[in-house]
Amino acid sequence: MEESRQVDGKKTVISMITYLIANMIGMVVSLVALPILTNLLSTSDMGIATSFITLKNIVTIILLLSMYISIDKIFVTLKQEEDRYKFLSSIYIFSTIAGIVIYAIYFIFRDFLNPILGFDTKFMTLMFVMCLLINGCTLMNSYWNFCNKAKNTFIYNLLVSPVSQILSIILVYVLATNKYLGRIIGVDFFNIVLGLFCGIIILVRGKFTIKKQYVKESLQISLPMVPHLLAQVFLSSCDLLMIKNMVGESQAGIYSVAYTIANILYTISLQIFKPWSPWVYRRIENKETDSIKENSKIVMHVIWILCIGLFTLAPELIKLFINAEYVEASVIVAPICLGIFFQMMYIFFYDIEYFHKKNIQIAVFSIITAVINIILNAIAIKIWGYQAAAYTTVISYFVLCILHYFGMRKVDKTKYYDIKTLIILSLSLTIFTIINVVFNKILILRYTILLVSGIYILYKYRKMIYAILNKILYKNLKRG
Repeated sequence: MEESRQVDGKKTVISMITYLIANMIGMVVSLVALPILTNLLSTSDMGIATSFITLKNIVTIILLLSMYISIDKIFVTLKQEEDRYKFLSSIYIFSTIAGIVIYAIYFIFRDFLNPILGFDTKFMTLMFVMCLLINGCTLMNSYWNFCNKAKNTFIYNLLVSPVSQILSIILVYVLATNKYLGRIIGVDFFNIVLGLFCGIIILVRGKFTIKKQYVKESLQISLPMVPHLLAQVFLSSCDLLMIKNMVGESQAGIYSVAYTIANILYTISLQIFKPWSPWVYRRIENKETDSIKENSKIVMHVIWILCIGLFTLAPELIKLFINAEYVEASVIVAPICLGIFFQMMYIFFYDIEYFHKKNIQIAVFSIITAVINIILNAIAIKIWGYQAAAYTTVISYFVLCILHYFGMRKVDKTKYYDIKTLIILSLSLTIFTIINVVFNKILILRYTILLVSGIYILYKYRKMIYAILNKILYKNLKRG
C-alpha cells in the first residue's frame, strides 16, 4: 500500500512539473503574440472576438451539462480502463445528444434569444458546433489528468497555446475583411481538431457504449454544479463587462491587459491543481489523508512565490511587450494576482466538499460571491474608477475562500490542511501587494521582496530540492 501511494505521489508530482513547464512556454508565446494581435485587430474586432469567446465558455457549460466534471469522482470507483472508456463513451454520446437538443430549442426561439445574446444565428450556430466538437478534447483531458498521463498532458499543454496564437495571427491576416473571425477560429482550432480525434478514440475504445447508470451518476454530480461553473465564469468576466459599460472601452482595454498578465498566474496554478485534486480524492478514498497536509503546504508556497514573482515582473513585462499607453495596467496586476491566490486556495476546501457531494452548497457559495462582486463593482467603480474592480475581485475571492473553508469544516472535521501556514502566506502576500501598489515605481524595493521570498522558499525546501537535484545528478552519472 505504501509503495503504491509513493508511486501515485511520484506520478502526480511529475504531472504537476510537466504541466508547469508546458504552460510557462505557452504563456511566453501568448505574451509575444499579444502585441501583434492588438496591432492587427481594431478595438471593435477585439471586442467582438472577446465577447464571442466569453459567451462560448458560458454556452459550453450549459450545452454539455458540465458532465466532464464528474470524471474525477466516478473514476475513483472505476478501476479498469475498459470501464472508464465505457463511462467516457456514455457521457460523450449523451452530452452530444443533449447539446443538439438544446441547439434545436435555441433555433426555435432564435429571434427572441439573439438580441439578448448579442449575436446572430450564424454566429450562434458556429458557437454551438465549436462547443460540440471540443467536447471530446475536454473529456480526454480530464481522463489524462486523473490517470496522471503526464506525457499526453505535457504535449497537449505545450502545443495548445502556441498553435492557437500562431493560427490566430495567420487567420487574422487571411480573413482581412472579418479579422475577428480569424481570432475566434484560431483560438479553438487546435481543440476542435483534437476534439474530433479524441471523440473517435472514446467511442472506439468505449465500444460506442451508452450506459444508463453511468449517465445517471454523471448527471447527479454535474447538474448541481452548473450554477457554480456559470457563477465562476461570470465572476471572472463581470469586471471587464461592467468597466466597459460604466466607464468606457479604453479603461476596459487597460484592465484587460492587466488581467491578461495576471492570467499567467491563474493558468499555471490551475494546471498544478489538475493532477492535485484527483490525487486528493484517491487519498481520501483509500483513507490515506496523512500526506495531504504536508503536500498541500508545498502547493501553497509554490502559488505564493509565483504570485510574488509575477506582480514583481509585471511592470517590466508590460513595458517590454505592450504599448506604452497600457503602462498604468501594471499597478493593478498585483491586486488581481492576490485575488487569484485566494481563488486557488479555495480549491483546497472545495475538493473536500466536492468529494462529499456537497454540490448544491458549492453552487450557493459561488452564486453568493458573484452577487457580492457585482454589488461591490457597481459601487466602487462609480466612486473610484475602473481600477477599483481589481480590489473588489480580491474581496470577492477572499469571501469565497472563507465560505468554502467553513463549508468544508461543516461536512468533514478532518484537519486536511495547515490553516496557520495559509493565514501567514495570505497576510504576507497582502502586505507585499500593498507595497507593490504604493511603491510600484521603486524597482529595487519590488525585486528585494522577490529575492527575499525566493531565498525563503529555497531554504525552507532545501532538503527536498537537494534530494531532487541529487537524484537527477545520480541518474546522469549512471548513464555516463
